[in-house]
Amino acid sequence: MITVLNAETNPFYNQAFEEYVYGHFPEEEIFLLWRNSPAVVVGSYQNICREVHVRALREANIPVVRRMTGGGTVYHDLGNLNYTYIYTENGEMSYARGLDRMVEALNKIGVPAQRSRVCDLAIGENKISGSAGRMVKNRVLHHGTLLFDSDLDALDRITTHRKNDAFRTKGTVSAICTVGNIRPHLKTDMEIGEFQNALLDAVLPPGSARMELSDAQREQVRALEREKYHSWEWTWGKTPAFEYEKNGMFMNQPIAVSYRAKRGIVSDVRIESDVLDAAKSISLLEGARLDPDKFEKICRTLAGERAEELMDWLM
Repeated sequence: MITVLNAETNPFYNQAFEEYVYGHFPEEEIFLLWRNSPAVVVGSYQNICREVHVRALREANIPVVRRMTGGGTVYHDLGNLNYTYIYTENGEMSYARGLDRMVEALNKIGVPAQRSRVCDLAIGENKISGSAGRMVKNRVLHHGTLLFDSDLDALDRITTHRKNDAFRTKGTVSAICTVGNIRPHLKTDMEIGEFQNALLDAVLPPGSARMELSDAQREQVRALEREKYHSWEWTWGKTPAFEYEKNGMFMNQPIAVSYRAKRGIVSDVRIESDVLDAAKSISLLEGARLDPDKFEKICRTLAGERAEELMDWLM
């Protein structure tokens, strides 16, 4: 087993880093540990707008990143440690191999973790880790979170209580679980950097190689970051087809909004409102990309200073 060390905390870079390692070390058993600055990371088959309040995230300057595995939406911050386990499997993929390895390592350093449900880890009744995976041919990537000292209030606000039921979609919907941090359960307190080093030592067999990417390899990661993980096509264009319908009051007048979207393109727009130019609204939205920047511009054109309020009706 080897590890590839990575001190970056840019969530877009780290998704590209993980994909690069997965694709360029085909014969190795690999274990990675990495951290992200605050970000929302959504599964490959999820509708971002269904899972989080997009305008609130933009106001907080928290980016949304789509990962290459399925599963639910997670909130990352620097108090959360992510792990990635890459290996070759000749049979079907099972989460048990990776989860058992993590439980063994966590128990070894004094964390009373146990497996929970199909792909989670818990301490008592509180979930401390969720994971997801993919298998291409016989190569498995299994990755997950480890809530060490995360801002659980922010996690709750961002990913638990902001589900938008105006979306009807076959995309994956995140499960709601009670979560907790690892740090209060340590026998001897430590900072997250110490925890990361201790966990790495517990997972890697003695003598395992600890390497870093070369400058040339890091540039390939950055190219993947730019071309894929920052792209509209990956982040929004992969949104599963959905129908959207919302009714209520806007500027003290009734409003009804509905549309469809497929491959990130809006169609079949219907807007009924006495305070908006319905024909103009429909013409601007019909055929538009599902994109917060695009929607914000449309809202400013239609509602001026009330654009942010209108944004909540459209996305």
